[in-house]
Amino acid sequence: MGPSEKDDGYVVTLAIPDITQLADEELAAFAPFRDGRWSVQTKALLAQFSATKLDLNRGWASTREHWTCPCCQRGKAHIARVSSGGVLLCRLEYHHDHLVDRAKRIFQEYRPRDKDRETIIQVGRAENALMLLVERFEQTLICIDCNLAEGRAKLELARTIEGDFTFTPAEIASFISVAPNRLHEIDLDKAKAAWLLAKDDVADRLDFTRRMAQRIASGRHRRQVAAGERLISYMQDRDIIYDLFLRASPDKGRAGLAHTIEARSTSNDSAGNSPKPKRKPRGDVPSDAEFAEIDRQKQEHKAWVLAGNEWSCPCCDRTKREICRKSNRGLWTAHIHRVCEFEPEDDSDSLWRRRARAASQIIIGSHTNRLVCQDCRNIVAEVKRRKPGLTENNLTIDNVRLLVGIATPHVPHDVDWENAIMLALGNRSLVDAIDDYFEHRTHAHDIFREMKELMEMGYSKQKARDLLGYEYAKANDIDLDQGDAQIDWLLDEAERHMQMDRIPL
Repeated sequence: MGPSEKDDGYVVTLAIPDITQLADEELAAFAPFRDGRWSVQTKALLAQFSATKLDLNRGWASTREHWTCPCCQRGKAHIARVSSGGVLLCRLEYHHDHLVDRAKRIFQEYRPRDKDRETIIQVGRAENALMLLVERFEQTLICIDCNLAEGRAKLELARTIEGDFTFTPAEIASFISVAPNRLHEIDLDKAKAAWLLAKDDVADRLDFTRRMAQRIASGRHRRQVAAGERLISYMQDRDIIYDLFLRASPDKGRAGLAHTIEARSTSNDSAGNSPKPKRKPRGDVPSDAEFAEIDRQKQEHKAWVLAGNEWSCPCCDRTKREICRKSNRGLWTAHIHRVCEFEPEDDSDSLWRRRARAASQIIIGSHTNRLVCQDCRNIVAEVKRRKPGLTENNLTIDNVRLLVGIATPHVPHDVDWENAIMLALGNRSLVDAIDDYFEHRTHAHDIFREMKELMEMGYSKQKARDLLGYEYAKANDIDLDQGDAQIDWLLDEAERHMQMDRIPL
């Protein structure tokens, strides 16, 4: 980069490299405060543990090499460990207070049902402001083992603690035993003691939330909102320079730099790497006549019919005939179930907008319904039974495929349940992402519904959109044009999700 002076100012030539073509050493120099599969430390860890597979997530990549976990105080070199499938795990996870999720539900419960536009703005501003007084800790990046330890402690104490309670980083530190490159051990007595110390404070915060939600909904604590544009801050050199750069640079020259660096940095070799269970002996095979009768009886079941004759289970690869097995009473049984599979968001604008409020590094963009066999579905059900508190979203189709290994026709799957529960616990960030996804869907649909109601009241489409944009901007203290852009995006999202819901299955 070099400046050249002119009579009317100066010109700066800025060379932006092709990130995809940089050597690892060049990328390390280009992103000195980041980490990734390209870093010297990561390569040294792979060599240290004789690993060829790497699972390195966005949290790890977004921090410097010498980052330290605020809970266990381990550096990255002592956090990395090898999974049972031989994959080097380099993962940091967002840890957030689920008490805020409970508080938002309380505000929703007391939100006025009338269409007073000023009340909508006031409630939105108050809710955003009060969340900082409800949460016991701010969203914190912690290592995967501290996140797992917190989840295990909550599951073991599920009958004792508040459902939306979350241990703070300091509380997690109080009940874990730490060793380099190993899972933490947890002391349940100390975890329970931490909950008992926090119990009254949690109840007090929830009581405060309910009282404030009632007061604000009844019209108290109003704060006059400045009309028109938000107060603009003083100009800064960096803003002016960035604006000049955007004007001079072609779209293709400035798009996707951060995304490309992230893609070069992260790795997900965990998929497809897990110890394979031993294959069981094949069970009784239904005759042609028996299978024809099974198929005839199943015509009353929608999932069976939708699957078609060429279907095979996406988890275990068995066909309709191969999933048929005899029950303990000697009767043939075969079922197909519908489950959700979630896909990551890949639209850069949606990623930018949703990450601002996300509780997880993972951003879900869509979902599809898949049809799986009864034995694969039963793995999820059994994990939930063995560990109350886990949900059907704690295990993915890929997880079930790994647990099944090489499936045997006509018999139930042979599953390592301890491994299954650990996989489920390791998906806490995914569960948070799924919750975020459905909350986003609901929000987008609510905006679409409000738009429709305003138009039914006589507003033009443009006027209705402008009103919603104004309300959003004022409720969230952002510029009016940002509010308009957010509403346009939410309306587009609502339409996209409605189209998605029209797809069969």
